[in-house]
Amino acid sequence: MNKKILIPALALTIIGSGAVGATLIKPAFASTSANTATITKEQSKEIALKEISGAVTDVELEKEHGTLAYDIEIKDANGIEHDVVVDANSGKVLKTETDNEKDDDDSEVSDEVEKTQLLKEAKISIEESTAIAQAKVKGKVTDAELDDENGVVIYEVEITDLQGQQHEVKIDAKSGKILKVEKDENETKDDDNDGEQYDD
Repeated sequence: MNKKILIPALALTIIGSGAVGATLIKPAFASTSANTATITKEQSKEIALKEISGAVTDVELEKEHGTLAYDIEIKDANGIEHDVVVDANSGKVLKTETDNEKDDDDSEVSDEVEKTQLLKEAKISIEESTAIAQAKVKGKVTDAELDDENGVVIYEVEITDLQGQQHEVKIDAKSGKILKVEKDENETKDDDNDGEQYDD
């Protein structure tokens, strides 16, 4: 009889010690949880997009000076890439960087952005500017483009006249006023008069 009673008691002792063992193991797992992110990848993207508006191109979870963090890459509306580093536990933005490695494509994008801005400021169209230029210099328009000269938005219209002489007519893109008429320097021999004419 005594032997039968001892077996369950021994089993309870083993189970009990197992339970104690489990409680001892839990803190060990808890200590490793410091290496686990408490915020999700999606949450980190939302945080990053509040800092930089654009499209997320990549998200990586990595150690940043001993701190677990998300490194989120964002491309803004101008095509410029930014890195936003977000603490994976607190959600705090640790760092924001702009990609300084610019290639030729980036410069082309910047030129397009500049042209768009100039078009917004221009009050007359490129067709109107060429008509104004041809009223001043009779001939064929060979080129016309929008530019910024000393903070003034202008159209530069190139015209080849009936004698084959090239002229550049600069027109205020807001008022339509002719600012300057220049002859091509390569076509003139007179050093004292380079062919510039100013419109009053």
